[in-house]
Amino acid sequence: MKKKAKHPGKTPITYKKKPKTPAQPGSGPAKDVPAAQLPPDRAHRKAPVRDLKSLRLDEGFRLVIEALTPMHLGSGQADVNVDADIVYDAYGLPVFPAKRLKGLLYESGIEVAEMAERAFPELLQKDSWDALFHHGMSQETKEAAESSQAQLILRDLALQDAEAMEQDWAYLERRYPSLFQPHDILASYTSLRYQTRIDPETGIAADTSLHNMRVLEAGCTFAGTIVIEHGTMRDWKMVALALRNLSHAGLKRTRGFGRIDCRLEQDDRDATALLVEAALKKGTC
Repeated sequence: MKKKAKHPGKTPITYKKKPKTPAQPGSGPAKDVPAAQLPPDRAHRKAPVRDLKSLRLDEGFRLVIEALTPMHLGSGQADVNVDADIVYDAYGLPVFPAKRLKGLLYESGIEVAEMAERAFPELLQKDSWDALFHHGMSQETKEAAESSQAQLILRDLALQDAEAMEQDWAYLERRYPSLFQPHDILASYTSLRYQTRIDPETGIAADTSLHNMRVLEAGCTFAGTIVIEHGTMRDWKMVALALRNLSHAGLKRTRGFGRIDCRLEQDDRDATALLVEAALKKGTC
């Protein structure tokens, strides 16, 4: 005996599952994946520049430094509430001092030169790096070199969109002076970290050992212009190598503080990778 159909007179409809398309290598994540779940080198970096010839070296680059962990750029100042403060402007917005950055960049370049000394001796030579920073020159020699030799020029880096923020904070400080002061604004980007020393004999905190320091919160990003007067492609390749090697700034670097990411941008595109790749490919700047 045949089994009757549940719906006589109707043709049953069958559905076929659409086969899943295998992911292609290098296709990247889906569009709905939030940036916070992406690796740091993909979540924060912009589309790279693909052609060295498109770079306008005489205009310089936008130097971007992002704090990946809390960072202390000490000002040497203290008050009754803070034992070690950071550098900030008149509005209370944190600043990355150019002089300190230039020193960090120089030291990073020296490290690259020392690492490449045996395998790639022509990659970055110490003499060329010293000349770019006018390091070891007398004042008379520096003045004579300024008109002809390459010279690295840096200014203090401000927080991204600092100009717009300064206008907003300035208005609030004028409109509500009792509520908004530079230290109140500074607290929006920083926090205080406390530490003490334990007495090994008693196992408790030693007297008068408690102190604090202000740190910039992770995620804050500084930006500014970097220029090399009379600079060449070789000079910019050296700078790119030093920036790629520069990974920490500020105090307590061995305690997890001050980890940074540095990059050169032009037309909102990351030029660091291209410059580094070009230098490593030839084994020389």
